[in-house]
Amino acid sequence: MTQTKAVREEMRREFLAKANQAFNAVFDEGEQEQLITLTQREDRILQRGAELHAWLLEKHLECDPVANPAEVEAIRCPKCRKLGVRDKKEQEPVARQLTTRAGEQEFARWKYRCPSCRTVFFPLGR
Repeated sequence: MTQTKAVREEMRREFLAKANQAFNAVFDEGEQEQLITLTQREDRILQRGAELHAWLLEKHLECDPVANPAEVEAIRCPKCRKLGVRDKKEQEPVARQLTTRAGEQEFARWKYRCPSCRTVFFPLGR
């Protein structure tokens, strides 16, 4: 996972702003009339927590070096372990829907194929 200090600090500022919004959604005076029962309170807190969870996961996936092939030395086929080749027909990474514990996440990765066994795959890691 590579990222510059400036990018990391920008993500930190964005996260803290989102965390502040979550805090305000639970504790601001104007919100209290909507949070009477324990279920209402718990639902609000779980919703805001899930939003933070999803945001953190999305940002972490964006920083994955496999999402940026310039940062990856060699991608091996998961089936035969020989070197894979990026699919040149794809002009951009292929967006894929992932079902996570945080909900649905979209993650774009480059599509690869193996010249030896003709497997098409999306690398999971180095």
